[in-house]
Amino acid sequence: MNQGTLLFIEQPQRKDMTDPRPVCTEKTQDIIKTLRSNVQVEAALELAVKQQEKRIADQIILTETPAPPFHEEERAKVLLGMFKQYGLTDVKQDAIGNVIGRRKGTGNGPTLVVGAHIDTVFPAGTDCKVHRDGDVYSAPGISDDAAGLASMLQVIRCLNENNIETVGDIVFVGTLGEEGNGDLRGCKALFKEKNDYDGMIAIDSANVHRILRGAVGCKRFRIIFEGPGGHSLHKFGIVGSAIHGLSRAIVRVDELKVPTDPKCTFNFGVIKGGTSVNAIAARAEAELDIRSFNQPALEAFVKTVLETIEAACDEENMRWGLEGDGMVSLKIEQIGDRPAGINADDASVIQAAYGSLLSLGISLDKYTLAATDQNVPLFYGLPATTLGAGGTEENNHALSERWNAKDAFQGPQVAFLTALTLVGMKGVSEPILEKVQH
Repeated sequence: MNQGTLLFIEQPQRKDMTDPRPVCTEKTQDIIKTLRSNVQVEAALELAVKQQEKRIADQIILTETPAPPFHEEERAKVLLGMFKQYGLTDVKQDAIGNVIGRRKGTGNGPTLVVGAHIDTVFPAGTDCKVHRDGDVYSAPGISDDAAGLASMLQVIRCLNENNIETVGDIVFVGTLGEEGNGDLRGCKALFKEKNDYDGMIAIDSANVHRILRGAVGCKRFRIIFEGPGGHSLHKFGIVGSAIHGLSRAIVRVDELKVPTDPKCTFNFGVIKGGTSVNAIAARAEAELDIRSFNQPALEAFVKTVLETIEAACDEENMRWGLEGDGMVSLKIEQIGDRPAGINADDASVIQAAYGSLLSLGISLDKYTLAATDQNVPLFYGLPATTLGAGGTEENNHALSERWNAKDAFQGPQVAFLTALTLVGMKGVSEPILEKVQH
């Protein structure tokens, strides 16, 4: 599949942001029951329990290996070695730096991507030493997403150490740039390349009681007002204030009627500018976040917001009758673009994930939407969801981040059984993930 630039593919749309129940057909439930009756599958599920400490050891190694924003090279190198150690083939880093390894199937089946992100939100130099207190492990990034990477590695061991032959291929990926201004750059590069990918499971956050049914789209902008600046008395009314112009723009956006069906949101999250209380500001800027789970609604609302900001700049200049060099000017820079997408009610990834939870006796407490690596394949019309890594987490994105390992084996169990249901097992079950014509 050569996706080129992001081209929107019409998605099935829902009016609500929350849906109380996903879909798992009787056929899919029967497939999972058949898989669970296989001794190799049951041994693989038990292996996740037996290797809990091994999984935690991997998680600690990865946590303590730095992966600051835009500089994930060191952790990527460690993960690359682990992929080779755990028996994947065609292990490599792509042009952008994603770590990729394939586990080949036995036939002409679909190809499923199972991924977790390598990067953290913490800057270079952050102390990431892991501290343990019973089942609780503390360190920046111990959960988000070192837990996802370690859970993914356990899935590989569950397959390999029990000689499970899948029908379809599974491509395991450590992605770059999932957090913040990384803007999903790793996953975007992954799906832009010519490939045979038919769907994706992302492993992110700890919560195994959550399935994401869709992806919240997000566009981010830096709004910059500039002017000549000057003395607050002598230049008053003669030159425009960048701060006044930006303030007018924020107020105008705040007065907009915001769409609720489908829901859209906006937020000015960062504001800075000016130099002194008695100086007319020559520069002021704000960072703006606009979201929706519906791509057409997102695009339309972004257009409205940006047009409103442009009009506010004109209003500010008109308010003071400013001309020429005394005017304030506006510059808008896009700093983020996470595409939206949503699964159909009967999407294979949702069926497999929900059926796996039911089979393992794990409750589903949240069936919702969020922004993760899944955004990219969903935008391209491929089924994708995000599953939890297991355990419980607190204070993600904070230096006090903590992860509780109690029952953490459930994360790789769910991911393993979901993936196996999707790609099929030789002589036991057929894949439910549809193979796309690439």
